[in-house]
Amino acid sequence: MISAYLLCGFGFSLHADAKQPKTTHDIRILIDVSGSMKWNDPSNLRIPALQLLANLLPHNAQAGVWTFGRQVNMLVPLAKVDDQWKRQATEAAEEIHSRGLFTNIEETLEKSTWDWKKNDETFERTIILLTDGLVDIDKEPAKNSLSREKILSEIIPRLTQAGATIHTIALSGEADELLLQQLSATSNGWYEKAKDAENLERIFFRMFEKTTQPDTIPLVDNQVMVDSSIKEMTFLIFNRRNTQPPLITPPEGSGFGRDNAPENVNWHHKSRYDLITISNPNAGTWHINADIDPDNRVMVVTDLKMVTTSFPDNIYLDDPHTYFASLTSEGEAITKPAFHRFVDITLQQTLNNSQNVYKLRDDGNSPDGKSDDGTYSINLSWILSEGKHELVTYVDGTTFKREKRHLVNVHTSPVITSIKPEMILDAEIETLFIIPRADMINPDSMTLHATVSNDNGEIQQLEIPRSSHNEWKLPLDIFAPDHQHAVSISIEGTRPNGKPVKSNVGPIPFGSITKQVHEALPTAELIELVEPEETEEPVEAAPPAETKNNASPNQSNISSIAVTIPIVMFNALLGCGAYFGYRKWKDRSTSAQQKPWEALAHE
Repeated sequence: MISAYLLCGFGFSLHADAKQPKTTHDIRILIDVSGSMKWNDPSNLRIPALQLLANLLPHNAQAGVWTFGRQVNMLVPLAKVDDQWKRQATEAAEEIHSRGLFTNIEETLEKSTWDWKKNDETFERTIILLTDGLVDIDKEPAKNSLSREKILSEIIPRLTQAGATIHTIALSGEADELLLQQLSATSNGWYEKAKDAENLERIFFRMFEKTTQPDTIPLVDNQVMVDSSIKEMTFLIFNRRNTQPPLITPPEGSGFGRDNAPENVNWHHKSRYDLITISNPNAGTWHINADIDPDNRVMVVTDLKMVTTSFPDNIYLDDPHTYFASLTSEGEAITKPAFHRFVDITLQQTLNNSQNVYKLRDDGNSPDGKSDDGTYSINLSWILSEGKHELVTYVDGTTFKREKRHLVNVHTSPVITSIKPEMILDAEIETLFIIPRADMINPDSMTLHATVSNDNGEIQQLEIPRSSHNEWKLPLDIFAPDHQHAVSISIEGTRPNGKPVKSNVGPIPFGSITKQVHEALPTAELIELVEPEETEEPVEAAPPAETKNNASPNQSNISSIAVTIPIVMFNALLGCGAYFGYRKWKDRSTSAQQKPWEALAHE
């Protein structure tokens, strides 16, 4: 049966004793409303992004929305997703603001997951976290450090033990990217950095796709083939500025828009997208009069589904990667040879704007287990390489079409490495951080050794200590600051299944060049000086929306700008050449619709 093949797809992510996939989703959405969002999301695009996500969630899910600044507020109560919940979420999203005084990530993770104490076989648990800042609960840096440490040592272990997947979005370069990466890496979730808010709706849609894996049908040249098995169809159409409103044309009859839509159409319109749900759509070819956009989708509710191997968000290149696909009708695998005579299944791979198409086969040759059993397969090991892959599986059944989309990161190392400043005893120290990736290496088995060389040819070797549950770090101030250095890291350990792992990372530069780069780029520090004045926030019992302005840094610092600017300009001249040389080096390293399928499937 198809389930047996699907369970052996990815050796490290699916196990022989795995139970059936969970079909009920528990989704907690956490949205930053701190004052810095005035600059990072000036048009408040968090509102339409949340509205899009809320209206897409399936009715078999439960979900809730929390906002956080200094305080954590339940914007939309946790409840079963239905039409009423979607209306409530759509209205409540309008209360999203940018007036929070701080960025209390610790408390929002605690309060939004208060009931996640252990794994639950009923729900697929997911957190979607959007923030543009650091852990910030107080003016005292020590308290912020303790809060961040609690996230690492207490909250992350609890959430991973509870089976949660955490998807994180860093909006702007001021976010604590390393913490957000760690939240995602330890839970096998997805991390995404958004340079600005313009793509928030699309990012939230990607998070929806990763969380729920909706059934979709191909939209080609703004045309889509609808078969008689489809009970409901939802168009997601992204709009560009100054474009005409979308027009939908069914197989028979005249086209319609938002103002004259039929009774079986629910049309949710925002300036940047339209979400159009059609109940019991007529079979045939539908046309859309709208801009062609690669993120446009047609999602369907149907009994005729494509079932594929489940991709984790992050996979290790050294693992075997075999991919299986099959078709089911009302939950049962379709194995009739007469049905599959008309079926063709292909996989389109996109990497670095380059596309390749491969055919899945049901011929009994490896990796296919048995010929003509309705299970199609392909060995992905020889087509994958390091990077972000979009993998789209297409089914062409002549009278019906299906697709399934996966976005995955392929890694050559089982760890994340980063060199960034850390406050240690009121001093900012360049520190090497190392974070293991879930399912790629067991943290308790991991040993790390660093080899550090400098521009004099001197070499030092030392072990990197573990600093918390899922973090290793090495302060780099022990090395002469007036020299250029490079660190290479040797990693040893075991996989969760006991298989040994050995990997090497580097060389990673640090030292005098890194110092000059920081001195030559003071822009972010100066921008912080003009945030709004601090005022009081409401008490915890206040309504969901926080109501006062974001805190500003010490206004007296403004007077230091006149002194700072000449120094900055001098350092910039000295560091400019080194900076661009460093960046260049780093970039190199780093009508036939009469149910023929039903007749064949059930004959």
